[in-house]
Amino acid sequence: MNKKLPPDEQLLWDAFVKNIKPLKSDRIQPVEPPPAKIPYKQCLPEPKIRKSQKVEMLHANDLRSMRLDGQLDLHGFTQQSGESALREFLKNAVYKNWRWVRVITGKGSLSNPSILREQTPKWLQSMPEFVTGYTNAKPDDGGSGAFYVKIRRKSKI
Repeated sequence: MNKKLPPDEQLLWDAFVKNIKPLKSDRIQPVEPPPAKIPYKQCLPEPKIRKSQKVEMLHANDLRSMRLDGQLDLHGFTQQSGESALREFLKNAVYKNWRWVRVITGKGSLSNPSILREQTPKWLQSMPEFVTGYTNAKPDDGGSGAFYVKIRRKSKI
């Protein structure tokens, strides 16, 4: 495209390029890309569990002193990868001594409800080594498309 600029634009262009110096080499050296980041997956031992431990549905009174320490967004996960991501997240939360986390599942739609939304309570029930209880999030925090999860304290080994 060799379009000729109008005189006023040509003056602006000339003023702009006046101080530009050509490169010393006509060959530009490619910049080597940084090494790919390898996802770090901690190999933490599973916490010990007592037979009496169970996961409870929490109530509004339980949320009064709640301060969120972290969150996991499961949007875009499959059912299998969502469960394993949730397990790893909760295991790390126990070892970081977090007390409360939010797990975002999404609500889905009327014609296509979120399978993650339906499965998350079952997964939480199956993880008493990490969780003491859970409840739906407040409307400002995702409502029925998210859960507040209370993390079990790490037992002394």
